[in-house]
Amino acid sequence: MHTTAAPLALLWHRTDLRLSDHPALRAAAQASSGRVLGVMVLPEITRASPRRVGYLLQTIEELRAAWRAQGSALIVLRGKAHERIPALAVELGVREVHTAPCPAFDEQLENAAVQQALAAHSIALVVHDEVTLIATPDLPFAIDALPDVFSNFRRAVEREGAWGALVREPLEPCALACLPVSLVTELDARTEATLAAEDLGAARSAAQQHDPRSAFHCQGGRSHALARIRHWFWDTDSIARYKQTRDGLQGADFSSRLSPWLALGAVSPREVAKEIHRYERERTANESTYWLGFELLWRDYFHFWVRRHGRRAFAAAGVRGRTPCGAQDAALFDQWCRGRTGEPFVDAAMRELAATGQLSNRARQNVASWLTRTAGIDWRWGAAWFEQQLIDFDVGPNWGNWQYVAGVGNDPRNRVFNVKSQAERYDPDGAYQALWLG
Repeated sequence: MHTTAAPLALLWHRTDLRLSDHPALRAAAQASSGRVLGVMVLPEITRASPRRVGYLLQTIEELRAAWRAQGSALIVLRGKAHERIPALAVELGVREVHTAPCPAFDEQLENAAVQQALAAHSIALVVHDEVTLIATPDLPFAIDALPDVFSNFRRAVEREGAWGALVREPLEPCALACLPVSLVTELDARTEATLAAEDLGAARSAAQQHDPRSAFHCQGGRSHALARIRHWFWDTDSIARYKQTRDGLQGADFSSRLSPWLALGAVSPREVAKEIHRYERERTANESTYWLGFELLWRDYFHFWVRRHGRRAFAAAGVRGRTPCGAQDAALFDQWCRGRTGEPFVDAAMRELAATGQLSNRARQNVASWLTRTAGIDWRWGAAWFEQQLIDFDVGPNWGNWQYVAGVGNDPRNRVFNVKSQAERYDPDGAYQALWLG
C-alpha cells in the first residue's frame, strides 16, 4: 500500500453524504493537514427496498465525484463496519477516524463496536454531534431532559427569538490536500468493484424507474437537492404557500419534498434554514415560511427523541410503556402492504408507496392510523415496512411518528383518524384514489 508524507484521516459517512456544512470533515482536515479520505460501509440492504438502495447509490455517486474533485476518494465497502473500517485504517496508517452518526440505538452500538476495534490499534474514533438543525451543545437542556412533547421543545428553543435563533451558520466546504494519484486510483478501483455487485445493479435500475402517475421523480445527490430548493423556493414561490398546500396528496409542489435529501444528508437542515431566511429577507416572510422551519424543528425533535429513549423508541409499548395494539395478523398486514384492504383511501396510498417509495404526510398518517387503530396490527410492523419502502426513511421521524399514531408515544392527543372523512376532506373528488386504484 502507498504511504503519504503525513498520516491520513478517515471521514466515516453514514447519513451525512455531502462535503459542505460538515463539522466532522473540517475537524478531520485540521487533524491531518487536509489529508482526508471518505469511507462508507453499505448497510444491510435486506432492510431496504431496491428503490431505496438505488436512491442511496445515486447519492453515493455524486458524493464520490465531490471527493474526486477535491483530489481524494470515497471508499465504499460492504460488510460489518467494526471489521472493515479498522482494517482499512490500519492499512492506510490512519490515526483518527471522524464521523457524525445518526444517534439511534443500533448506530450507537455500531459506534461502540468500531471504537473498540479501532482502539485495539491505538486509533481514535472522534464523533461529532452535529447532525441536526440545532447542534446538541446549543440546546437549552440536556438530551436526558428533552421535553416529553414537541410544543414544549419548540417553546424552549424559541425563547431566544424566532425558530432560527439557535441555528449556527452552515460551514463552507473546507480545502483538502490532493493525495497521490496512484493512491486515489487504487482506492477508487476498490469502490468500483464494490459497486459492481449484481444486486446493486438491480437497485440502480429500480431507482431509475418512474411511475407516470407520480408528478415527482426524486433522484439522489446533492445537485438534485439544490435544484429542488431553487425550484420550490425561487422559481415557483411555493414556499410562500406551504401552510395552505402542505396537506396535499397529488402534484409536485404542495410540499418541499426535501426529506429524501435531508434523510441521507445530501443537504443539511442548516443549509435549508439559511435558504428560508434568505427567502424571507428577499421575497416575503409569512406563516408558510415559518411553517417550513417549524417542520425542521419537528425533525430535530425526533432525532433527539430517538437518542434519548434508546431501545424504547422501538419497543412495542413505546416510550410511555402503554399497552399497544399488537395483533400479529400476517394476512391482514400483507393486504395493507399491497393496498388490498378494501378501504380505497388506504389502498391508494399504499399502492403509491409501493410504486414510488414516496408518500405525503397526510397519507402516511391515515394509513398508519388504519393499520394500528382500525386493524389493530402491531405498529412496529408498519414502521418496519415504511423503513423498507420510503426513500426518505429517517429513523427518528419514522419510528417517532409511528409511536404517536399508535398511541404509545408521548403525544397527549388521540390520533385515531376516520379514514373515510379524511378522504372526503382531502380527496373530495376522489381523484387521488382513482389515480392509484385505476
